[in-house]
Amino acid sequence: MRSLPILLPAAVIRARACPLASIRQIRTWRLRFVEHATGPGDRPRGWSDVVDAVAVPAVGRPGSTAWSTELAGDGFRALWDAPRHVSGPVRLRGDLVVDPLDGLPTTGRIHRLRLLTETVRDERVALAARDLSAVPKAVDDAAAGVLVDVELDAT
Repeated sequence: MRSLPILLPAAVIRARACPLASIRQIRTWRLRFVEHATGPGDRPRGWSDVVDAVAVPAVGRPGSTAWSTELAGDGFRALWDAPRHVSGPVRLRGDLVVDPLDGLPTTGRIHRLRLLTETVRDERVALAARDLSAVPKAVDDAAAGVLVDVELDAT
């Protein structure tokens, strides 16, 4: 089974801009890749921040200084605002994030959902994870979002 961790941001949940989803359902998510500005910090177990894909320049957006780039990985697609022109195989550090307005579609079966809550320990921000059976209809201010583990071979 190939698994892909996808971050469903709390802001998207609060805006009700994503479909309700639960474990074992097949869903299509629109994805954007977001690079880390610095180290990833403390991440829940099983959440990799390395993405291997092939980059293909996309049509630029008017007024944008970034290079709009499509990423095609093993079973997924995502849009990336690259800092420069990039074409060919890439290995990037960052997250695949649900962007219902501007992402590229990826379909898979949900096999795990975890609510991510930000905690501060010794002046470091860490993410605590709690298993869920479904994406909540609302989240509080401490929530960073929901980590959706998608099985890509299921479709």
